[in-house]
Amino acid sequence: MSRSLLSLAVVFALSAAASGQDPVERALGVQQALAAAEKHLAADRPADAVAALEAQLPNADGRPAFLDALRRAYAAELKQLERTPNADRAAALARRLALLGAEPTTPIAAAPPAAAQHASDARPSTDPGGDDDAARVAAAERDVAEALRLAPGNAELERVGRQVQAVARARAGTRPAAAPTGDWEAVETPSFRVKHKGSKALADAVAAAAEAKRDETFKRWSGPAGGAWGPKCEIVLHPTAECYASMTGKPAGGTGHTTVKLAGGRATERRIDLQADDASLIPNALPRELTHVVLADLFPNTPPPKWAEEGLAVLAGSPEEVSRYVRTLPRCARAGELVPMAALLELKDFPPAEKITGFYCASVTLVDYLVKLKGEQHFTLFLRDCQRYGTTQALRRQYDLDGPAALEQAWRRATLADVARAP
Repeated sequence: MSRSLLSLAVVFALSAAASGQDPVERALGVQQALAAAEKHLAADRPADAVAALEAQLPNADGRPAFLDALRRAYAAELKQLERTPNADRAAALARRLALLGAEPTTPIAAAPPAAAQHASDARPSTDPGGDDDAARVAAAERDVAEALRLAPGNAELERVGRQVQAVARARAGTRPAAAPTGDWEAVETPSFRVKHKGSKALADAVAAAAEAKRDETFKRWSGPAGGAWGPKCEIVLHPTAECYASMTGKPAGGTGHTTVKLAGGRATERRIDLQADDASLIPNALPRELTHVVLADLFPNTPPPKWAEEGLAVLAGSPEEVSRYVRTLPRCARAGELVPMAALLELKDFPPAEKITGFYCASVTLVDYLVKLKGEQHFTLFLRDCQRYGTTQALRRQYDLDGPAALEQAWRRATLADVARAP
């Protein structure tokens, strides 16, 4: 595919509408394709099911039942290729499945939209794919962004597209953000330099909040902050989403991201990019991204596990923000969107798009659960032990838990007791 599946679906749908094709014939064609696809799937002919459905992409208009059938057909063909490998076809199917995301017929009720927008570039990329992978990720993001622009009223495409953008953004992080020049002004504090192009009052408020949150974050997870940061952490307040996307290379729908460059066990550059018009900038986006910066100080040589870093960052936000993840966790469990505990604890990167919401909900609630057991600084000690002895030994040493299986059982008992009883 030269463009993402979502882009094709939207473009084809618009083209069909513009052509004046009879709407009854279009609807009948889609229904016939769905019926044929079900027969092909029942007969273990997933490639034929895919062909029947893709032929009707121009007429499907992103309807949930059609996307669900297409997802199942792609998954079935991909599984069939395990018996007769075809690397190119498998890669294409995997890309299309990622673009379709989780169950299209299952709405993400109360799912935190920011959960997929917290990706941090707090470490230099070590992705062995290098520039080729970065280029593919960037191309995928552009295609999804185009699809979303073409179909602003299509909630299903927007939901799936946002998930894909989040994972792409989380795995990219390779383009350096442009430096603010020209008519940008600055507000200085001992540890921060806030660049802005609009309200000085907002910049002053962000600077004051950043200093307070920096001290609070260090005290919470480690101890007193010590001296001011050098170099200072630069906070760039982008006046518009377009400015944010243009200067950072990140999707305009994101609320912020962090960049920390490390050398010799110390930070040589700290930067947080935020959208100035984000209503939750100070209570959520700023403390979330600032947590990534502090963690780079606390773990300068090896970052903490992905689940821990993202969970810590979300817990820095408001109670209302955190509660959204807690409320969404049971739905993710019922939908099979949770990463198994043993795999979650060892993740080095973000999971596939269909697991991203479950990943965030599990990460936030797991950090919260362990913190409630013995406190914040004990959790930091546990993370250091994970690096020193491995996760299993660290769980035994710090929480008297016999490995990931025991942790999962205790965590589920504490956080998911109502799932079995839920309708």
